[in-house]
Amino acid sequence: MTPARFGRRYIAFLLDIFFLEILGVLATVPLVNQSDQDLAKVLIRWFAMGKISPEGAWLITLYCLVLGLLWSMYFVGFTTACGQTPGKRIMGLHVVNENGTPVHWDAAAVRFFIGYPVSLLPLGLGCYWALVDKNNQAWHDKIAGTLVIEPATS
Repeated sequence: MTPARFGRRYIAFLLDIFFLEILGVLATVPLVNQSDQDLAKVLIRWFAMGKISPEGAWLITLYCLVLGLLWSMYFVGFTTACGQTPGKRIMGLHVVNENGTPVHWDAAAVRFFIGYPVSLLPLGLGCYWALVDKNNQAWHDKIAGTLVIEPATS
């Protein structure tokens, strides 16, 4: 097993974020269209003036819930089902347990729900840890007992 290099992991993550943004828009537009509020105007008013109406708060809450559900289904679901997200698939990377076996839903859930926040909250330091780790593991990999690997080269 060859641990994946940081650059390949980073590109895979950026691809996943791109795909999630597209899915997020597609998933939330029908919900937002049911409302008499314009999500873009609500967000601009909130960020620019710090003001939000009760209807706007409801819309933002709904938007965040849909995106949270989408993100968790995406990362946990793809990692459990095939050991790779679409971004990792494009980059030829796989997530496996440290012993090389496929990742089950419990490790994928720990990696996403516990590991990602721990890795990302201190300014992404836990992700950059993969640059100095001997197995190129980020903190979320260490917490879940996983490795991101590249295909074997011959």
